[in-house]
Amino acid sequence: MVEIEQELMPVVPEYLEGRRRDCAEIGYLLASGDMGRIQTLGHRMKGSGGSFGFDEISEIGEAVESAAQIADAEGIRSAVGRLERYLATVCVTYV
Repeated sequence: MVEIEQELMPVVPEYLEGRRRDCAEIGYLLASGDMGRIQTLGHRMKGSGGSFGFDEISEIGEAVESAAQIADAEGIRSAVGRLERYLATVCVTYV
């Protein structure tokens, strides 16, 4: 359960949907070996997650970014799996 400020209610669903799209995109990028783009996506997640109140997304983004820096495909897959599980189970409460 994550508590999010009421004023973010209009943008949170789209933010979370964007992270779902990131999971799919990272899968395609892994297949093509585009570690630079994966690193960028991870960096953006790392920066944006906390801004929206999703510290877990920031942590996962950092893991994606770090794994991409060293071309650790398995580390990237693991982090994406973690993100997919988080997105499937996160419950948002607006305060």
